[in-house]
Amino acid sequence: MKILDGKRTSQKILDEISSEVERIVLDGKRVPRLDLILVGEDFASVKYVQIKEQRARELGIDCQTHHLGQDSTTEEVVNLIKTLNAFDEVDGFMVQLPLPVHMDTNIVLESIEPTKDVDGLTSVNLGRLFQNDPKAIPPATPLGIIRLLEEYGIEVSGKKSVILGSSNIVGVPLSAMLLRRHSTVTICNSRTVNIQEVARAADILISATGVPLLVKSEFLKKGAVVIDVGSNRHPETGKLVGDVDWEDVQGIPSYITPVPGGVGPMTVASLMLNLMNCYKQNER
Repeated sequence: MKILDGKRTSQKILDEISSEVERIVLDGKRVPRLDLILVGEDFASVKYVQIKEQRARELGIDCQTHHLGQDSTTEEVVNLIKTLNAFDEVDGFMVQLPLPVHMDTNIVLESIEPTKDVDGLTSVNLGRLFQNDPKAIPPATPLGIIRLLEEYGIEVSGKKSVILGSSNIVGVPLSAMLLRRHSTVTICNSRTVNIQEVARAADILISATGVPLLVKSEFLKKGAVVIDVGSNRHPETGKLVGDVDWEDVQGIPSYITPVPGGVGPMTVASLMLNLMNCYKQNER
């Protein structure tokens, strides 16, 4: 059982971006700018934004965080987004999810200018992704998963991929990206019948359910590649765990991502990749 090391792979990507930003500075050009919108004080959201801000600044990227109060309205967030849409020197920005429950997430996301949508979550970018439009900005987590598979030479063409979880952030866009690479894709949701049997047919199993330790040995066939997108707190120990019960599946997968250190770092690196692509389009 080999480890798909997202930390090492993401660092390779970040090093390449850092070198690219250095060349931009040496050429006397404007450096890329990333803006982050955070609403409220959700612990995980605050932490994720801090990580993204830190990574961006380490790369020499101009990063600005806009922290709005928990009681902010949908209209207030949309007005901020409109300001960032209109500001030419903002190459890309993202809204940290989840938003407070009183907000309309769809209205917020759909107000983002698609060419600045570094998270790839607007309906325009998702539609472009399914149309195989080169202008599509893919969501960061699916892009990170694809890059990780490529780094380890794992072929998806002709393979059966099963995705547990049908969100617009991971499952649905990832299915499009795998389909375009000639994988046969099945997406499972909470109403999927005989989910263990469906999962067991997978050559590549991606779990993005948010259910701690859901995936056990009976979900896997020998030699499957396992991608664990989960990032959950164990209900008893409080330890960070994924969707996959690591101890229970030992020796079954050919490759597996750890939690932490697997998909998480790849998501951040992919966000920076998206920003650099937005920057290049903006500079044309």
